[in-house]
Amino acid sequence: MRLADGLRLGLAYRSFNCCNPAGYIRYSIAVLFSLAEKKRLDLFEQTCNFRVLESRTPMVKRKPYRICFLTVVGFFLSASLTTQDGRAADRLLIATPARAMFSLPFIIGQAQGFYRGEGLEPGLVVMPPQLALQALISGDLDFASPFSSSTRAAVSGMPVRNVMVVMTATDHVLVVSPKIGRVEDLKGKILGVSSLKSTPDLETRLVLEKYGLKPDVDAKIVALGGGSGLRLAALQGGNVDGVMLSMPQNKMAGQMGFRELVFMKDLVKIPFVGLASNAQRIRNDPDYVARAIKATLKAIRFIKENKEETLKLMARELGIKERKVGGPVYDDAVQLYSDTGIPSEDSMMEDIAHARKIQGVRREVSIGEAADWSLARRALELLEKERKGTKR
Repeated sequence: MRLADGLRLGLAYRSFNCCNPAGYIRYSIAVLFSLAEKKRLDLFEQTCNFRVLESRTPMVKRKPYRICFLTVVGFFLSASLTTQDGRAADRLLIATPARAMFSLPFIIGQAQGFYRGEGLEPGLVVMPPQLALQALISGDLDFASPFSSSTRAAVSGMPVRNVMVVMTATDHVLVVSPKIGRVEDLKGKILGVSSLKSTPDLETRLVLEKYGLKPDVDAKIVALGGGSGLRLAALQGGNVDGVMLSMPQNKMAGQMGFRELVFMKDLVKIPFVGLASNAQRIRNDPDYVARAIKATLKAIRFIKENKEETLKLMARELGIKERKVGGPVYDDAVQLYSDTGIPSEDSMMEDIAHARKIQGVRREVSIGEAADWSLARRALELLEKERKGTKR
């Protein structure tokens, strides 16, 4: 990659309201001397004061998502991608709402070299589901991980299909003030969600309705922005009485004295995280999609078969350093990770039913309109043949 190419990348995106354009020039120069992907992204964060990947501490500044994403995409498109042994590699950009336990298989797939082993050069980009789906449809992104958001997009007629499930059920837990002993006690209280119509928002409303409370009438729902870390901070500060949290924040909250009131996996049996891709990519390059799924399945198997090593990676990559938190978080998470990449038919139909209700779609929608499991089956077959060959 030449200096002129780097400068072109930096200047090309100034039109997207970058508040620090000089940082892009410094970044353009910095990437010339950086070989490892993580080092490139770390340099970007330092020079631009922006975060491409979710850090180990809650992120408050959210504005730069789009510009950071476009710059990383531009760099991936212009740079020559190779695996560690010098073979040509295909770009692999996966979007996730946050660096958390639900994205751990992608993080480990990257850290342990499973994606590179399939000829893929991985990049994990943190961004909201809505933006991820837009980038997925335009072809600027290869995969998006929010499962239900992708289902809703497909049900609405967008060219998006889920191709794999990573987490078979939500890890969200409604965590409340210790003074609240049951859901009915939430009447007159304030509950915090990331944004309206987000998964935490929909789940919070579902809990209230199930226990006879009217959302926005009996209990106020406010959008806080950000991920579980920010919602936990709002709960700690007393700004809200309850929030929907993912792992590990729900366990951290428990250590602080807050109450885990409702586990969403006990109420809804729908997939939570997976891989969704552009329908055109699935048709035109099925081998690429199958390789990405295969590498992700390898990462899940690594997590399930190597608890101690995974706990070390959780400490390093997610900042979960305390064993009393990391141990229970790991035990809960491995129960939710899929062994096959394919959800049950009932859970998929339930997800589609929720999507139809939210999107106002009256017609019947088949699983084939929202998902394609053929490549997950292919990846699973290849993985089994690989494992049998290793045992011989």
